[in-house]
Amino acid sequence: MDFFEHQEQARKKTHVLVFYFLLAVLGIIGSIYFLAVAIIPFVSDGGRFNPWQPGVLIAAAVGTGVVVFLASSFKTMQLSGGGKVVAQELGGRIVDTNSIDFHERRLLNVIEEMAIASGVPVPDVYVMDSEESINAFAAGKTTSDAVIGVTRGCMKLLTRDELQGVIAHEFSHILNGDMRLNMRLMGVVFGILFISLIGEFILRGMSYVGRGSRSREGGGAVIVMLVAGLGLFIIGYIGLFFANLIKASVSRQREFLADASAVQFTRNPDGLAGALQKIGGLAAGSKMSHPMSRDASHLFFGSAFRSSVFATHPPLPIRIKRLMPSWDGKFAPSHLPPITERDEPEKRKTPPALPTVPVMIPGMMLAEQGASVRMTESEAIESMSSVHPEQVALGHELLENFPPEWTDASRSQSGAQAMIFALLLAQDDKLRDDELDELRNETEEETYQRVITLHGQISEIHSAAKLALVDLCIPTLRRLSPGEYDRFKHLLQKLIASDRQVDLFEFALLRVVNRHLDTYFGREKSPRVRYLKMEVLKDEASILLSTLAAMSSPSSDADVEAAFAAGSKRITGSEITFATPDECGLDAIGRALDEFSMASPIVKRQLLEACSASVMTDGVVSSSEAELIRAIADSMGCPIPPFVRTAGLA
Repeated sequence: MDFFEHQEQARKKTHVLVFYFLLAVLGIIGSIYFLAVAIIPFVSDGGRFNPWQPGVLIAAAVGTGVVVFLASSFKTMQLSGGGKVVAQELGGRIVDTNSIDFHERRLLNVIEEMAIASGVPVPDVYVMDSEESINAFAAGKTTSDAVIGVTRGCMKLLTRDELQGVIAHEFSHILNGDMRLNMRLMGVVFGILFISLIGEFILRGMSYVGRGSRSREGGGAVIVMLVAGLGLFIIGYIGLFFANLIKASVSRQREFLADASAVQFTRNPDGLAGALQKIGGLAAGSKMSHPMSRDASHLFFGSAFRSSVFATHPPLPIRIKRLMPSWDGKFAPSHLPPITERDEPEKRKTPPALPTVPVMIPGMMLAEQGASVRMTESEAIESMSSVHPEQVALGHELLENFPPEWTDASRSQSGAQAMIFALLLAQDDKLRDDELDELRNETEEETYQRVITLHGQISEIHSAAKLALVDLCIPTLRRLSPGEYDRFKHLLQKLIASDRQVDLFEFALLRVVNRHLDTYFGREKSPRVRYLKMEVLKDEASILLSTLAAMSSPSSDADVEAAFAAGSKRITGSEITFATPDECGLDAIGRALDEFSMASPIVKRQLLEACSASVMTDGVVSSSEAELIRAIADSMGCPIPPFVRTAGLA
């Protein structure tokens, strides 16, 4: 499973959407034309049926195109608010990160572990309380505004292993690029179906028109409106046909991929297969009752509606057989009791034993900042291009070992801000004192003291733990008001600028926080893909590789040159030259990252492989190198999992 490759495939699927969308619009235009030609004789004196009327065809084409385009644009604009818009439309209730309810706490813990393992901020979590079935979805344009929603039945009826399998399936959709594609699909489908909504609106208004029309002319108008409304409503089924065709063509195979990815993440096919078996045995299955579920049917973990025609999901038996070849064909009992804390206390069992392989944080996450892991270049690349069970185990271990005051801080607005401030404080005593003076003048005394306490605890922890804390803080920081966020961002910038020196990690971490929150608060738009080839970005690649080489091999000029040469060999299609320190200022690095944020997934992968090759010249990835590569990747919109030695390559 290669995230970059699947993200590229999902991006190219947009062409399929456009093709089917045009087919649907052409079909609707033709149908509306023939409807108009059939109605004209009734509304014109002495008119007779004429099957060829170019003026009517042009009017039908222009009118239909404008209506469908405006409807699709309206829906797309409505969805620009991110995954929370979809979750709220489906009747979802956001789960409080401080919840003490057993089922909600268990759900949050599973999602937090998977987010840390994936290297993405923890998504907001929604529960659809009115849905007793077992289902789930992931929605959002980017990892910055992603949400995961589950039904009440999913949260309460599944064991922890089964729930983890479902959540891993949804994270696969996030990481493989399906989530963004599915959001686009919702806009396209709404435009296609809007014609039928117009017909339904006309039919509903018929009773009012009929009451006020007593004359023969009025009666004729009623008939014309009846025919027009009924015709448009029927034509809507053409749109429905194409909508289902588009959903099936885009979604069906990607469900198999998400199932396979979930098993790779967890190394536990029984968990996901068990969830699917429970769906098959449950009376409600995965069926959704909310009216808006039909528009979002392609988002769900299981089929939201029982239909075999253009189904968005493969049949349950086929999905289960792929996961569990020895399955006997029997589903779980139809009456399932809720999982209770007695069944599965959330002070949970030790996860399944993994093969003995070195990981970034042996035993505890409180490794010294200088800790490193010895791995080959291929292992480093494999580690960042897919999620492995070792990374899921790492997420579990980090959460288990975080002191309560850290997790409590990440779940309160003041504490989350203090945590980010503490992560950005300088290591040099004099510089740190200047930064603390700035904070003391700008924040409350309680926040100031909390920053000092947290910095003393987290300044030397491993990079994976630092970035995990950032991922945990992001959903809490989303709860800030726009004014509070502007103040927080202002303080971040003053904190970093106060010492007149900004190290690259501080800079990259600031960009990570800003990128995830600026898009959420509407301060920036999500970048669109503009660059499909590395040749266009060779100057930007030169700046980033030169900077990384100088940081990873500071002992001698020869080592720096060797590190740069190793990375530049991975940049195919163009030759890049070493950039001088004067050419690699923070402004230049920022511009380079901005440009790469608009690159295709394959181009981003090539850059990150070059970065890995550069730091791997000594066969070791240090904590600072790992955190820098991950921060660079995340700041250009391409989060990657923690570096570990994967079992398959060890």
